[in-house]
Amino acid sequence: MEYQPMECSYSNNALMSQKPNSLLTSKAKNDQHPILGPESDIPSQFIWPDHEKPCFDAPELEAPTIDMAVLLSGDPLVVSKAAELVNEACKKHGLFLVSNHGVDSGLLDRAHEYMNLFFSLKHFDKQKAKGEISYGYKNSIASRYSSKLPWVESLAFRYCPDVQDIVVDYLVKMFGEDMRQFGYVKSYYQFH
Repeated sequence: MEYQPMECSYSNNALMSQKPNSLLTSKAKNDQHPILGPESDIPSQFIWPDHEKPCFDAPELEAPTIDMAVLLSGDPLVVSKAAELVNEACKKHGLFLVSNHGVDSGLLDRAHEYMNLFFSLKHFDKQKAKGEISYGYKNSIASRYSSKLPWVESLAFRYCPDVQDIVVDYLVKMFGEDMRQFGYVKSYYQFH
């Protein structure tokens, strides 16, 4: 049985054509300074033993792809098989790819662009988005580890179905109007 891709659920050309704001572009990006100094100054808790460092010539992970159209087909046998693939993928890899999810590729591109630009900001600027335990900017999960710390940055927001502009409002409050468009893209991507 062949499945056709699902229709895109979003197409707001105005949102897709917006240029990233000045806070997220060239000057901020070009002025970025590393948080830490030269490599010799890396704190020891971030240094991993050689045998645990990433292997750059390792074979590429072949993560399974789950077709959402199959899950929405209503065919119990096909849905059961897809559920088995999800279960196997979670046990073996801890992740899987999703196809035919209905998220507009333009929205995905804009979300990636804004996230890349956000994470290229200076550390000081990113700290403006520092939040509470479950949301905002985080640059470490150090509280979970005492050694072999991962280099991690994240920008997370709570899902709040009653307050659709929670992401926009938070980013504008922390950064000003320059972040409104980023907030709209992030909010739409997260909640739709």
